[in-house]
Amino acid sequence: MLLQPPLPKGLPNGRLLSRKFFADAIRPDPELTVDQWADRNRVLTTETSAEPGPWRTDRTPYLREIMRALSPADPCQEVTFVAGTQVGKTECGNNFLGFVMDWAPAPVMLVMPTSNTGKRSSRTRLAKMIDSTPSLRGKISENARDKSNSTMLKDFPGGVLVIAGANSAAELKTMPVRNLFEDEVDEYPDDVDGQGPADELAEKRTDTFVRKKIFRTSTPTIRNRSKICKHFDRSDQRRYHVPCPLCGHEQTLRWDQMRWETRKTWEITLVDSGEIREVEPGTEGAVERDSGEVIEAFYECEHCEGRIEEHRKTEMLERGRWIAANPAIGRIGFHLNALYSPLGWFSWRQAVEKKLQADKDPSGELLKVFTNTILAEAYEESGNSVPAHELKQRVEKYALKTVPAGGLFLTAAVDVQGNRLEVKVKAWGRGEESWLVDYQVLFGDTEQAEAWKALANYLFETTFRHEWNVPMRIITTAIDSGFRTQYVYDFVRRYSRRNVIAVKGMSRPGKAILGRPSDQDVNHKGAMIKNGVQLWPVGADTGKARIYARLKIATPGPGCLHFPLGLPEEYFDQLTAERLITRFHRGYAKHVWEKDAGARNEALDLELYAYAAALRAGVARTNWDRLEATLKASAGDLFVKAAESMSKPDETASIGAKDDESAPNPAPAAPVQTSGRRAFPRRRGGFVNHF
Repeated sequence: MLLQPPLPKGLPNGRLLSRKFFADAIRPDPELTVDQWADRNRVLTTETSAEPGPWRTDRTPYLREIMRALSPADPCQEVTFVAGTQVGKTECGNNFLGFVMDWAPAPVMLVMPTSNTGKRSSRTRLAKMIDSTPSLRGKISENARDKSNSTMLKDFPGGVLVIAGANSAAELKTMPVRNLFEDEVDEYPDDVDGQGPADELAEKRTDTFVRKKIFRTSTPTIRNRSKICKHFDRSDQRRYHVPCPLCGHEQTLRWDQMRWETRKTWEITLVDSGEIREVEPGTEGAVERDSGEVIEAFYECEHCEGRIEEHRKTEMLERGRWIAANPAIGRIGFHLNALYSPLGWFSWRQAVEKKLQADKDPSGELLKVFTNTILAEAYEESGNSVPAHELKQRVEKYALKTVPAGGLFLTAAVDVQGNRLEVKVKAWGRGEESWLVDYQVLFGDTEQAEAWKALANYLFETTFRHEWNVPMRIITTAIDSGFRTQYVYDFVRRYSRRNVIAVKGMSRPGKAILGRPSDQDVNHKGAMIKNGVQLWPVGADTGKARIYARLKIATPGPGCLHFPLGLPEEYFDQLTAERLITRFHRGYAKHVWEKDAGARNEALDLELYAYAAALRAGVARTNWDRLEATLKASAGDLFVKAAESMSKPDETASIGAKDDESAPNPAPAAPVQTSGRRAFPRRRGGFVNHF
């Protein structure tokens, strides 16, 4: 007779044992939230995180409520997250994806701005997350040839992850999904393939599911055009309130309450050499200057006005809570700026440094970046048009062909037309402040040599009187080669030693104002000739945006444009002839500069090329104190009068250089070198310093 093995204690027969196993099998999984799943399973890698290791929601406590809203137990269907830089918004979305694949399987889609960014995200962030998270690794095929685990599609038990680009309607309409993660929504096209906004096409994929989750996040862009801000405005608008560690008052972190100190220096300029020396405070004749170096940054409590050091931020974040401005609204929305970034990620000092850099940028581009990425606010564009009549009212009391005190070197720009050459001369000073010195129209057939001889005579023989009674000459000239191209090349080749360059405007968004030159001269074999003519590309879109931003600066100082007496009325009309408009191409908004039919814009083009010439001359890296000291020294030089009577400009402005087509381009001359001696040793940098 076979003996039955003893049953576990407390089980009198096998029937109860089988029932226990069955009950365990059908028992529902314990309720789990996205943040709990991430704390248990997620592992960050060195390739994707500055803090590799197990995920800790306590490091970013403000993300806990967001991830719980994305959990199945929460009834909300849409979650919007407006976020600044370095607060963890993308990793929050990746936790959502990982949770769905591991714990709540269902069809899910990740939408990136383009198909390429989707592929990049799949190969880097998603692949690393799957490989480093044990609970996910076994659910995705590791076979590179397995179609169930491709770059844009990943099968897992109970569902599938689809990666789509917002620029492809076909990808967005692949299949219905229960869960949707839209990253960087503001970069999505407004009309994709003629079928409507990309975000709306993607969200249509969730319509067939009653219990769905849509998580959209982005850094905002332009006010009234920002998609993420529109979604946030329709939500309950939650903001993270943190208590003051000094008085306990709850408040949101706002830029208005940031405080900082910068290092101050005291300097004197030696009259004989122009050398600048740093001296002790209180030294006679010393001038105090702000170095711009941030030595400390702290936050001031809006209630007790106490000083909150950044190291207290950790405890503030731990004790913080989200408070909704419109709690009755069913949609959930969160807003968080970069001031909340945890210690070690993005500091208050870095934020202050970014703001100080933005304040020095007259174009306003850096301020836009600061507003979007750090404050997490939409940037308010002030418009791109500047009324011509407002500029006419800013005409100053200095005459053409004279240089005000702030102008320290001269550049010129030339526009080529069929029957004339138009020339603009600009003076440049500190902070790229500029003065219009002359505007001439040289009439003549530009197919004939006489017109180009007249141009050479104007550029190389004309002197301009500085306010300190010093004669100045043009140190570099940019000529537009878009018309009469070969004539321009011939002229540039002949006078290259006088720093004459050929330029061509390129209408391409984001292109540098002055790009890298390309060789144009070739020999009979088609090979490029060394030291031949070079063509310098000029970013027209970027340059015109900067010019229009500076036209709005009415206060003398960095970036301000000054206008003399004697300009014709049409000059200001030409300078403001273009406007920035928005056109849509294949669903993407493109901002292009256009002028009315028949309107002339030579003054604007010349403004752009004169600025390109200044960049070529080193306006962004000039030692202005040294240049000013040299100019002042020349004002009292006994050889000034002799310099005025010299017949060859080479002896004063070109350090004795002769026109030679075969000679290499030397470093350009100083704007004022009247005695034939060098005041300072040669130094690296812009060639306005090479004297």
